[in-house]
Amino acid sequence: MYKEGHAGVSFLLFSPLMLFFKSIGADMTYVFVTCVLMVALSSLPDIDMELRKEYGIEINHRGKTHTFLAGILFGIAFSALIGVAYGILGNLMGFIAGFGGTASHLLGDAFTYEPFEPFYPFSKKKIALRKFKSSNRLVNNTMLGLGIFSFIISYEPSIFWLILNSIKSILGF
Repeated sequence: MYKEGHAGVSFLLFSPLMLFFKSIGADMTYVFVTCVLMVALSSLPDIDMELRKEYGIEINHRGKTHTFLAGILFGIAFSALIGVAYGILGNLMGFIAGFGGTASHLLGDAFTYEPFEPFYPFSKKKIALRKFKSSNRLVNNTMLGLGIFSFIISYEPSIFWLILNSIKSILGF
């Protein structure tokens, strides 16, 4: 899956969290920033390709960076980084963004043809549901569109009714 698809999956996964945080009265500015960070970090597991291309480091694509353990480590790293500025709240934001971005990446990649071991080192079971190619632009762009739509709807549900009524008006219902 390409970065557009990974961003869409992140938006989709974060949307229920958005509704939850909204329902408990959380400061939506922090929730919004956390979502943006998660989406921005959703392609972090593909750092393996950059390390190989830019620095010649021999690392397999969809290897160690494509695991939940890497997600936990990314979450801890971003928790510490953002926690410096925002304290405990920053720790939570950073962990959700780092781990959530990685988890959404793994979910997206699970539907492609190339197998990987998301539970390494605890299991060497390879996952590949083989539903579409990573390079499928239609799938990647559709995921991005669905993700953005679900995010907007969960951030401000009244937009859904505005869109629905606009569509009904255009179609003459």
